[in-house]
Amino acid sequence: MSGRDGRPAGLTATAAGRAAANGPRARWTDGLLLGAAGVIGFSGTAPATRVAVPAFGPVTLTFARIVIAAVLGTVTLAAGGRLRWPGRRHLAGLLAMGLGLAVGYPLFLALAEQKVPASHAAVDIALVPAATAVLSAARNSERLPRPFWLACLAGLAAVTGYAATSGGASARTGDLWLAAAVLSCAVGYVEGARVARRIGAIPALCWAMLLLAPAAAPLLAAAALTRPATPVPASAWAGLGYVGVISMFAASLAWYRGLAAGGTARIGQLNLAQPFLAVGWSALLLGDLTWAVPVTAAIVLCCMAVCLRSAPAHGQTVPPAASQNPPPIRATRQAHPDHDTS
Repeated sequence: MSGRDGRPAGLTATAAGRAAANGPRARWTDGLLLGAAGVIGFSGTAPATRVAVPAFGPVTLTFARIVIAAVLGTVTLAAGGRLRWPGRRHLAGLLAMGLGLAVGYPLFLALAEQKVPASHAAVDIALVPAATAVLSAARNSERLPRPFWLACLAGLAAVTGYAATSGGASARTGDLWLAAAVLSCAVGYVEGARVARRIGAIPALCWAMLLLAPAAAPLLAAAALTRPATPVPASAWAGLGYVGVISMFAASLAWYRGLAAGGTARIGQLNLAQPFLAVGWSALLLGDLTWAVPVTAAIVLCCMAVCLRSAPAHGQTVPPAASQNPPPIRATRQAHPDHDTS
């Protein structure tokens, strides 16, 4: 018995079953809107940190972010009926996600912004997509075509040129802290996306914060008690609220859902736009703007467009997010090709 294409029906059904089991083929638009929403939210982190860190200090600001996100995560899980531990097998990934994004990245960023302006920090943070792509390719076996890497390198070259013309290379200590922040962020993105694919973006982020909260809460209390009793300006409170509610929680939810839907390495390139959005916020809020921003932004955004259109190589598919429909059942050799189980 033969299928419509002349091949035996059993083989046709088996091939269809393999394609169904591997998940839908990735489209360049998958995860784009969610990833963009996350980047827009993240772009305010550097100026908000710059405003808040003089009043609270790096340690207090870091632990406050965790506690705020943990409270919001508990409410979110309880409201959605998901307040159930996802299992020990996800513990390592959740801890890596939390330590990279909620401890390493904000702490190192806050330490750096004691040495460099927010615009400098925003430009250095543009190294996150490259670090994310390299770690993701190694960790998730994501095979990416040559145009992706060429566009990525071109974007990084543009960012490096911007940093050089803005005098960023002079602040060596701040750059070292920012390098540590970039590495921490990339680790958090990659491990967080892996967990989000399995249990969903919302449970992954919420549980990562809940795991850190028992240690962060007493450390926050100790840091607050030892802090000098000086008035805190309203702008510092606003900065703290932004990094806790938007950067650490709302934007992160959108970002991880975007990574899970569109692929970590591809959607991660949206972060190339983050430094220029952040510089724009810095110009509006802190009066910090340089002439090189629009020129470099145009180059980087073109590179980002090439990266986003670079679909996974060799027919690679993106695993469906855990919050979407479960993968279809594999077809058997006896199944008729006109009765697809998907």
